[in-house]
Amino acid sequence: MINRVRFAATLLVFAILAAGCSEKNYFEPSKVDGTVKYDGELPAPIAEIGYKSATLENGMVVTEDGLQSFKLPTGYRFLAKEGDLVVSAGDCNPNIIYDIRSKESIELKLPRRAVAAMFIPDTKRIAFLLEGNSYGIYDYEKSETLVKYESDKALTADIRIASPMMLENLVLIPTLDGKLAILSRDSGMKVREIIVGKGEEFNNVIFLDVIGDRLVAATPHRVISVSPKLMDALDMEISDILFIKDGIYILSKEGTVYRCDSELKIVGSRKFPFAHFVGALYGESIYLIEREGYIIATDSDLSNAHIFKIPDRIDNWFFAAKERLYYDRYYFELHQE
Repeated sequence: MINRVRFAATLLVFAILAAGCSEKNYFEPSKVDGTVKYDGELPAPIAEIGYKSATLENGMVVTEDGLQSFKLPTGYRFLAKEGDLVVSAGDCNPNIIYDIRSKESIELKLPRRAVAAMFIPDTKRIAFLLEGNSYGIYDYEKSETLVKYESDKALTADIRIASPMMLENLVLIPTLDGKLAILSRDSGMKVREIIVGKGEEFNNVIFLDVIGDRLVAATPHRVISVSPKLMDALDMEISDILFIKDGIYILSKEGTVYRCDSELKIVGSRKFPFAHFVGALYGESIYLIEREGYIIATDSDLSNAHIFKIPDRIDNWFFAAKERLYYDRYYFELHQE
């Protein structure tokens, strides 16, 4: 599976770099303001993370709304949910739509494993993206593919494969080769294609959202902001992106956090030497999660920062959502006062 290969390869690269370099190349703050302890334990360890979800080894699912009450069939991973229906993919099993109430499933006649999906509102259709980088729209009531398009082959992908989304009557499908395919909701006809990134490896779209009249998308190497009249772009090695009101916070792989406006103009920044960010979320503060086992809490201006130690270095699956952080089989909450 492309997600697992990517994660394993990333850990291997860091291990090689650490073994082959004698100078200090990891984050080590001069002051730690406190420690954070785990608040609880999940029913099972995280087996795989998705764009905005994590599937546990026992088939349970964590989303931005927390631990869900349903459980997927053995060997399946969560992709999308609408009502009682879940799009789910298995490593060696067919893609399915699973009814969490009746526990019945509909097999999707797709040639490869789905890596991203979305239920198209008010229809019996889903938008899908498959391993190998083909995408389209599938009618699960009729058990047929309405449209299917082939994009350039992508042998590698970042684990954060952005999900399709709706924009009025258009279906936006982010691809594994750094493009954004825009399809008609009704006919499935391709209306337009936007190039987000141009990297040779790990070039899939990892972030997709709308801010005001701006469509914002990013690959690990580039972020774009598209308005009805123009497109702005910023080339950068990206670890994560965070939206707060009208601001965009870009966490770079070289340890700097950039604060940008909706047009991607940099209005502020702060560097944390040797920091390798693995995630971020927003609550009372902006919380930056660092691989060596730290939470950096900073204000929206990036002027003040407080650093807290967490129990473990981040070497395994990690998922952040709202006020809660999940690591392996544990979680802790960022309590607001």
